[in-house]
Amino acid sequence: MYRWFVRRNVRAAFSALSRGEMSLIDNMAPDVHHTFPGRGALGGERSTREDVTAWLARLYRVLPGLEFRVRAVAVDGWPWHTTVGVEWTNEATLLDGSRYTNTGSHVLTLRNGRITAFHAYLGDVQSIDEALAHQAAGGLTEATAPAIVSA
Repeated sequence: MYRWFVRRNVRAAFSALSRGEMSLIDNMAPDVHHTFPGRGALGGERSTREDVTAWLARLYRVLPGLEFRVRAVAVDGWPWHTTVGVEWTNEATLLDGSRYTNTGSHVLTLRNGRITAFHAYLGDVQSIDEALAHQAAGGLTEATAPAIVSA
């Protein structure tokens, strides 16, 4: 029953992300650890809820309309230490009208219901770099901004 509940909540959280909602933040520990591949505006490592909030806000600004389609959710463990794997595809329309698409997964660590780690793995890191370059060429300067990283 616990694993079913976690799978349902994770699917709901990714649906909320697709609507541009940051309700996922409410379930994060203050010292959450977040990583995203690449060296661009979205890459790097964050270790506070505030930095993850700033990162998510940037994600929505540089890839407006980003939609996730969750393909699978795997849950292992108990409430005091749970590991969740989420496999997804995503897409967004870029400023020049082209489509950004990618596949990937997230691995989340939950402790007593709070997200303590949230790591992204992309099927094609070059694709996100190209999407950011398209956005920058279209005038969205934040797409080339330095990564938001925790000090």
